[in-house]
Amino acid sequence: MNYSKPVSARRRKTAQQRHRLVTRFHHSQLTQRQFAARHGIGLSTLSKWLRRESKQSLPPVKFQEMTLPSVTPRWAVEVVSPQGWVIRLQNSTEVPTLPQLLLAVPC
Repeated sequence: MNYSKPVSARRRKTAQQRHRLVTRFHHSQLTQRQFAARHGIGLSTLSKWLRRESKQSLPPVKFQEMTLPSVTPRWAVEVVSPQGWVIRLQNSTEVPTLPQLLLAVPC
């Protein structure tokens, strides 16, 4: 009896080939499924390559601890929106009214 391993039809891509295919995918108007089928790649393989690429392209997040001056705040709560409106509550007893105030301002 011959117990040799079956020959796998799967071919590994080099890093350069993977990069080229991912670049071609980004320039195509195809879905991942369509692109993978058209290029003879497994959908999960293409998805994995794209995940790796996005992780590599993100710069690492750096945090720096800052010490703030110990100044007594003038407001118990201050909410500033991206549109520029400001809600300031002077006393912490006014905090329960904040949800109602937020509903009244334009988004």
